[in-house]
Amino acid sequence: MRHDPGTDFSNWLQGRPADARQSSRPVLMVTWSIQEGFGGMTAMCLKRAGLFHERGIPSAVVTFDANPDLATIRTRLLETGRLHSDVPLLNLHDFYAGHSPARVQGQSPRRARGSEWVESARTLHSHDGSLFYVDYRLPRHETAAIREYHRSDGTIYLIDSTLPADGDAAVDSRTLELVAPDGHVIATLGSPGKLYRRFLTDLVDLAHADVVVDSKYSAGFLWSWKHPEAVKLVNFHSTHVAAGQDPLTGKLSTAHQKIIQNRDAWDGITFLTESQRTAFVRRFGETSNTFVISNPVDGPRTLPAFDDRKPNSVIHVGRFTKGKNIGELLEIVKKVATAGIPIHLDLVGDGDQRPELEAKVRQLGAEDLVTFHGHVNDVGQRLHRARVLLLCSKFEGQSLAILEAQAHGCVPVAYDVDFGPRDVIENRRNGFLVPFGEQETAVQAVTSLLADASLCEAMSTQGFNDSVHFRSDVIFEKWMEALDTARANRAGRDALTAANVRIAGIKFHPDGDMDLEVYVETGEANLSGLCLQSRQRGIPDGDGIEIQPHHGDDSVFHFRLPADLRAQQPAGDALDLNLVLGIGSMTRTIRLGASPSMQTTPYFTVYGNLSLK
Repeated sequence: MRHDPGTDFSNWLQGRPADARQSSRPVLMVTWSIQEGFGGMTAMCLKRAGLFHERGIPSAVVTFDANPDLATIRTRLLETGRLHSDVPLLNLHDFYAGHSPARVQGQSPRRARGSEWVESARTLHSHDGSLFYVDYRLPRHETAAIREYHRSDGTIYLIDSTLPADGDAAVDSRTLELVAPDGHVIATLGSPGKLYRRFLTDLVDLAHADVVVDSKYSAGFLWSWKHPEAVKLVNFHSTHVAAGQDPLTGKLSTAHQKIIQNRDAWDGITFLTESQRTAFVRRFGETSNTFVISNPVDGPRTLPAFDDRKPNSVIHVGRFTKGKNIGELLEIVKKVATAGIPIHLDLVGDGDQRPELEAKVRQLGAEDLVTFHGHVNDVGQRLHRARVLLLCSKFEGQSLAILEAQAHGCVPVAYDVDFGPRDVIENRRNGFLVPFGEQETAVQAVTSLLADASLCEAMSTQGFNDSVHFRSDVIFEKWMEALDTARANRAGRDALTAANVRIAGIKFHPDGDMDLEVYVETGEANLSGLCLQSRQRGIPDGDGIEIQPHHGDDSVFHFRLPADLRAQQPAGDALDLNLVLGIGSMTRTIRLGASPSMQTTPYFTVYGNLSLK
């Protein structure tokens, strides 16, 4: 049964199967928008929503953007099966156009727009040509703007105004007003983020649902959203550092800044691979709210016959981007052919690098070795027929190409880069991991798989058997476990997040030892554990030293740091001190610092003299 998302936003719950887990809540899968030609993150958001619904947990996909093509996109998603027929696509504008909150007595009527405003543009819905919104401008004020969003009956449901602030014409003030059908203002909000959070609250109030956020952009305004009933998880789809940076010390990913800075505000942070989670924890500390949940990949239930594979077939599946490093892959294929091994490369996908790659093929004289297929709808069948998947990526989050290849018995050969390949490939057992840039090693791996059918068949079988760990049923259970754990830990997590910790004082002893006094305030929550941890910066796998408090009073705990602490940890650049708090079964690691109001910082010179910065 298909539901009209523009009418009753709670009716999708009525389709809850009889065998649904009655103890589980519905789940809202939140992204920012769904555009034509969307990527893997959106595809997995849609797939997960269907996966939940099919297993008895009602799910919806939530978007916020003002998209006049949304109804058309929704229809195409349903027709192609990318959106489950019983999973609604809930958009902010559909919601407030068709589901007006009750008006509170005393709310004022909407103020009429003055005659000095001039209409500058109007936007229509693409599916039926009805009016979506009208833009107005104010002559002689470049930044002043009003956008009025219309219901199908012509009434206004949202007004987005950017006006000169009172008393200062050089400063703009933005206001968003939700309007009832009778013209009264239901709510006045001071920023788009407040409107988005209001929308999510309204949905959760209706559905009594939990929330999983996929979009990095949406996470940037939802980290501060909190609901007394719902738990809130965010998916970390890629690395926390910019491309090519060291995970421990490199520049942070700009797109993930808000998630990283406010990581304690989430009931759960999910990572696609264990290596991603480990790198994150090594840099920012364990907070007991991290989970590893892979994307689900389902292949055939039985391994395709090895004899059906083309003996010389190598395949690459993915976008043609610089990060995929396909030019180097072409060089490897050419070297295999030059060594006398029959080989043919099928490139499945497309992207802005295609003209450059086509030129590279001509430069190598490899026209007979490579075929460009573009986007196809039968990737699984092509993986059935290929012996080898070859990847030379410079970096990966989690490689769906590797997971899909193994699920279809195609043996992966991949550069060993952060973060995905090593979590799936066990070198020389179910594929080959090649040190980045070692073309000759990759040539040897591909050659051995094409030249030795028994080796290739054994690895094909092993990879297929291992792929069971990524099937939808397994991944669904991990999601259920993560949501249940997040809910069980919520009270303790809130207490840990609210904990106030700072350095209260430092005392020096004649023998060279040092007392570090640390102020710890956890409200009414009782600590179940407390220690000071000294770790070597730049040594991700180095063992830390734990120091227990030797006494505490009035929320100030004293830790004695031995004079030879630095000598005990000689390899690192510096020693970082963290306080590890425990409440119940959860822990939070906090980097120690002084009061934020501190204007001067003491330090010692190389001669042991005290100075201030």
